[in-house]
Amino acid sequence: MFDLSWTEILLIGTAAIIFIGPKELPNALRTLGQWAGKARSLAGEFRGSVDDMIRESEIHKIKGEVDRLGSGDLTRQIEQSIDPKGELNKAFAPPEFSLDAPPPPAPAVSAENGAAIAPAEAAPSVPPPKPA
Repeated sequence: MFDLSWTEILLIGTAAIIFIGPKELPNALRTLGQWAGKARSLAGEFRGSVDDMIRESEIHKIKGEVDRLGSGDLTRQIEQSIDPKGELNKAFAPPEFSLDAPPPPAPAVSAENGAAIAPAEAAPSVPPPKPA
């Protein structure tokens, strides 16, 4: 923690014996230990309160996610991941036609090569009858 070597600890111990004295050294070490214990307990309380705040913020995030998923967004997300363009819905939709409207004309097929030709080209060009 403080990165003290054995020579530094020996030097501090010698100075403590000289300046504090051998009679008062046990009381001084006891007092130092009590202060260290109080400092550790305060640090533990601080760490605990910070952990509680983190837990509470995570709980709020998780609660928000659960509320979002429970509101129907989950169904929408699944639909978007499976069918993003809506092709499946279009495939299962009923056909749109009316019995009242005539069906669109089917393209005519050319006899020469079997290719589809436009409806205007499909009608044979017959000259109109001549008046008699």
